[in-house]
Amino acid sequence: MKKSKAFACILLSCLLLASLFASAAAVPTPAEAAKLRFDENGRFRVMILADIQDGKSVSPITKAFIRATAEQTRPDLIVLTGDNIYGSATKNPAGGEKGLRSVMDMLQDMYDEGFGAPVAATFGNHDDQSNNYAKEDQMKVICEYPCSISIDEDLWVDGEHYTEALEHCGTFNVPVLASDSDEVKFNFWVMDSGAYAEDGNKGYDHVREKQLNWLTKTAEKLGDVNSIAFQHIIMPEIYNSYEKTEFSPGAGVYNYHGTYYKLPDTAKPGSVMGEASACSEDNGGEYDALKSIGGVIACVSGHDHVNSFIIPNADPDFSMDWINCPTCGVASYGQTATRGIRIIDLNEADTSAYETQFFTYNDVMGGDAGFMLRYRFVSFFTQLEYRFINLWMQLTNLLGISNLVA
Repeated sequence: MKKSKAFACILLSCLLLASLFASAAAVPTPAEAAKLRFDENGRFRVMILADIQDGKSVSPITKAFIRATAEQTRPDLIVLTGDNIYGSATKNPAGGEKGLRSVMDMLQDMYDEGFGAPVAATFGNHDDQSNNYAKEDQMKVICEYPCSISIDEDLWVDGEHYTEALEHCGTFNVPVLASDSDEVKFNFWVMDSGAYAEDGNKGYDHVREKQLNWLTKTAEKLGDVNSIAFQHIIMPEIYNSYEKTEFSPGAGVYNYHGTYYKLPDTAKPGSVMGEASACSEDNGGEYDALKSIGGVIACVSGHDHVNSFIIPNADPDFSMDWINCPTCGVASYGQTATRGIRIIDLNEADTSAYETQFFTYNDVMGGDAGFMLRYRFVSFFTQLEYRFINLWMQLTNLLGISNLVA
């Protein structure tokens, strides 16, 4: 009898422990807990905010434009692709946090007022630049806000999620559920592409091996689901989809390692190439990883403030679009006419395709003469900065030097 009771106690304890472990394994990430889904019409809309980068705080001009665009388009998800703040301008961690909170306060207000959306954020090369305000600390601030569904995946270590520390900060996925069930119908990859090269090479960083291991394992769990990847720095394979050309002193032709490139004829209408794509000098293997998991219909990047394009991938075995979004802020270098916000619309009936719109300041705020006067005045000076940058790129064209400036 005593043995039976002892056995029963042991069995009960094992069941309780199993239940505890099962509960721990079932804890959803913020993005999973949000249960984003296609609406009753089968639509899901994403707003992309690239390179806000306004300095010590978000300019009232930028803020008014972002708010008005959100009110007009009513997104279901807002993605920050990095350079959310300009670390060099904030000087110290307190200044960096103030700048970041100005971004997140704006997005939380939009969310509370009913025309914002959950926010998925990753980082760029300027977020923690020269201000000793680590991206991990920035992510903690972002995650304080109820509108945020962001996460540093290597902090999420229960049995259902990744348990090996990832490199960089701000790599996670956002599943989108069916309109009438909890089936995952689409997925967004949010990838931190790093800042600057750390292996002796010059230039920019890239998505790292541990992140790609996480990507592969997570894709296996999701199964056969189409997806879009968001990150700051574009992959070097973009140059396989540009068109090689001859030297030209005019804008629109850029030198990369001794070869000149321009937009291909396949680029979608409205595409603009205003500078060379400032990618990593190393190939981290991300392109091959995205190709191998299948179903990636687009890779969205920022970083290059005057590149606003959609280019079909030239690889016949990987039908992905390259989408580069210009700066949406008013205080960073750029061009007055092409700063803006891209919207992507998905349809539950066919998740292998998407529709997209690009909204400039003039598109959204053109009816407000006073606002546009202020916008053009401020933008004039940051456009001057771009004119000097473009002059430098044309000079390096003459000298045959790669001209990467982002």
